[in-house]
Amino acid sequence: MLLEHWLLLFLVVFSFIIRKTWFKGWFGELLLSLSFRFFLDGKLYKLVNDVTLHCEDGTTQVDHVLISPFGIFVVETKNMKGWIFGSVRQKQWTQQIYRHRSKFQNPLHQNYKHLKALEFSLDLKPTDLFSVVCFVGDASFKTAMPENVTHIRGCLRYIRSKLESKFSEPEVAALTAKLEELKLKRGFQTTRNHKTHVRKLVAEKSRQRQSGETCPKCGAGLVERVAKRGKNAGNAFIGCSAYPRCKFTQ
Repeated sequence: MLLEHWLLLFLVVFSFIIRKTWFKGWFGELLLSLSFRFFLDGKLYKLVNDVTLHCEDGTTQVDHVLISPFGIFVVETKNMKGWIFGSVRQKQWTQQIYRHRSKFQNPLHQNYKHLKALEFSLDLKPTDLFSVVCFVGDASFKTAMPENVTHIRGCLRYIRSKLESKFSEPEVAALTAKLEELKLKRGFQTTRNHKTHVRKLVAEKSRQRQSGETCPKCGAGLVERVAKRGKNAGNAFIGCSAYPRCKFTQ
């Protein structure tokens, strides 16, 4: 009887946990990581998971980085179900489950910041990196998607399709070692700091929508920042929220 009570408690707790957003994200990343390890040649593709790096305005977190002789694949994971609507240029995409619709950030735009952080940290050319968005849940695309937005099988196919040599074997090893050195140590503190940074960015975007102040170059919102380097270090200035894609300041 006691065993049955513990089993029932376990099932209740487990059913509660699997509904949480953080669990869905973690499980999706785990599933994709296992797929990379099982279906890609480990001698060619070096996998680094859960990479948190310093960037211009705080930190950015990358789900998966695959370093290979054919380039560096920066993979954003989405564990979602339902119908997915979106295009390359849209700021937000739509998820529809039955009659319920919800918005989420365009994962290609989200991954762009990851690419720029890796480009800067590893001293790479933009052509050395490939952006990949992989949906691992039971999601169905209802609008045409580019080949780098796909499911697991399509993700593996896209990665294998890149055959132009970009790095030698020693260079792949050196880049992998450098990324392992640069990424912030996993742990509660790193995760908490990054989530705080993300919440701050969301609040800034909310204030931008309310104020209506936009960048004259690209139309994104303007935010107040503090210079971290150079002769103006410590001084406040107004900059574009789309940095580093747009470098407008005033």
